[in-house]
Amino acid sequence: MAPSAPSPQPDVFEAAAAGNLEAIKDLGRIHLEAKNDRGWTPLMFAARYGHVSIVEFLLSAAKVDPKVQNKDGKTAADLAEFWGSLEAVAVFDRLAPNSTTKPKTQQSTASPFAAPATTPSEVTATASGTTSTVSETVGGAKSRLAEWWKRRRVYETEPVHFSGGTHNRLSFLRTDKEYLQASIQASSSRYLILADHGVMFKSTTKHLAFASYNDISHLIGKNPLTDLPDGMVLVFLGADESPETASNIPQVTLVNGRRGLGYWALDLSAKGPGVKQETKDAIEQFLNAFPEKHGHYMAEMRPAAFSLSSPEGGLVAQARSVIDWNKRSRFCTGCGQKNLSLDGGHKRTCPPTLLENGVEKASDCLAHKGVQNFTYPRTDPVVIVCVISQDGERVLLGRQAVWPKGMYSCLAGFVEPGESLEEAARREVKEEAGVHLGHVMYHSSQPWPFPNSLMVGCHAEALNEDFDVTKEDQELEEAKWFSRQEILDALNGSRGVNWGMPSEDGGLRLPPRTAIAHHILKAWAAQKGEMLQPKM
Repeated sequence: MAPSAPSPQPDVFEAAAAGNLEAIKDLGRIHLEAKNDRGWTPLMFAARYGHVSIVEFLLSAAKVDPKVQNKDGKTAADLAEFWGSLEAVAVFDRLAPNSTTKPKTQQSTASPFAAPATTPSEVTATASGTTSTVSETVGGAKSRLAEWWKRRRVYETEPVHFSGGTHNRLSFLRTDKEYLQASIQASSSRYLILADHGVMFKSTTKHLAFASYNDISHLIGKNPLTDLPDGMVLVFLGADESPETASNIPQVTLVNGRRGLGYWALDLSAKGPGVKQETKDAIEQFLNAFPEKHGHYMAEMRPAAFSLSSPEGGLVAQARSVIDWNKRSRFCTGCGQKNLSLDGGHKRTCPPTLLENGVEKASDCLAHKGVQNFTYPRTDPVVIVCVISQDGERVLLGRQAVWPKGMYSCLAGFVEPGESLEEAARREVKEEAGVHLGHVMYHSSQPWPFPNSLMVGCHAEALNEDFDVTKEDQELEEAKWFSRQEILDALNGSRGVNWGMPSEDGGLRLPPRTAIAHHILKAWAAQKGEMLQPKM
């Protein structure tokens, strides 16, 4: 009987996963070709974690077999691609170009908006909205989009408007009533004033205007966390704790051991049942006298907030969204009682007791059963999709009938419950324009406080280029394919142009820099915010 082969050293897989090339080089072939109980080899671990030097050594020097599959039927190249290890993918393309498993042709019975089971530009739409495998050719030429997509990474080049806030939200202190009360009364705390759809601005500069506690203490009372008058909403936004603030603003006070400039949002809309006339009068007097005294003014957030800096834009976006949610969530949806505000305005709950015939008794509201006892600020996600043609040189844009002449933008829509971002992108583009999408890639996102959306910018691959805006949604007046040069010209021409003004010469007008659609179009057209990964 032949002697059994020595068992692999137990640390070979750990060395590959950790990127320890020297340890790998010291091992013999029996170790380098070993498999664990899931069928994973050292090459697979190196590919999974993107250790390019080990992948290259194992393929070029050790000559391990790249076509070995694990128990899930995946090769090392498959794992590198699945986990986004693009540098490792490039090594496989160069040294072992046939080491990936090719998906089998099949007719899908799944949702027409599910992710395709193939790589970009290997799928085509059928009449029913399902997908099937085809070659990576368009009109007899290899798809440029497939290679562009495969080698591409995206990264943020700058904060999108309404993001980039520099204050610390201090969410872990929202339950600390002692800290919140001290922050409310701190002499350095700043109050952002909102009313209806307006925000207070400084007249002389494009900046937000703030009030102090002394300015508004007569309105909110001594215990605003528990006894804020009806008609007002108070929200803790956080604090600017940067060293620059502490050194440049001498009056910054110490609040429970933390030095920072506290920020609060105070809404004085004075709307809804139960608002006393004396409260309305006090608010009206303040909104007339305070701005006049300091040279401030109330302005509609849209479009005034688009001129703010990133720190102030992020601050007002948080304030507007959370204030709006509080105003829409004043009453319990289970029993109709007035909700209690908790966590500095970031949580609401139904009162645990109610009055019945003058007697206080425990509430049997649904809100107190299970995990439904609290409500939190809502964020409504919206997908904004830059639809790219098969040759990678054109994008599909649409326009609504109410938009000024020449205005076009990316296709967009709300994400529905129980739907992924990718599914929402595919559904919205199909419903609005009749175009089927293959792979969808996330680019960046943008808070949109009108009232509380999160815009999710994506790039997506069109599987067909014929479109029809009249079949399903009928939301668009028109859709059109635009070339890269047309987009670049329009982006350059949009500087300093008001989005709401019609195009005088009938040319293409695109969203301004304050909208995420501008940035995902620019990322595609100018390859800014992209990093192409060349083959090694």
